[in-house]
Amino acid sequence: MKPRSKSRVPVNYRVSFSGDKGTGKGVLTDLAIGGGQIETDVRFDVGEHLRLQVELSGAREPIVIELAVIRWKEKDRFGLEFIRFEAQAKQHLQDMLNQRDG
Repeated sequence: MKPRSKSRVPVNYRVSFSGDKGTGKGVLTDLAIGGGQIETDVRFDVGEHLRLQVELSGAREPIVIELAVIRWKEKDRFGLEFIRFEAQAKQHLQDMLNQRDG
């Protein structure tokens, strides 16, 4: 496993996701521009591809990640690498992370 290039920010966002083996909901507990960690009772395998919709606080539009890959799992959580974002979602995520850092 290679080291992360960016530190992750603790968050608490509801997330829904879907993949070839089903759908589910959970909580995104940490986040970076390249990935995140989800707590959920839904079981997926390492290497599976998911589509995510991250519900942000307030009236902001959800961030849609078209393609994410599960890189690790442990009990009720798994880590994701974000591969492809919908439209301007990557820029919105970057803006949001920059605001949290400041």
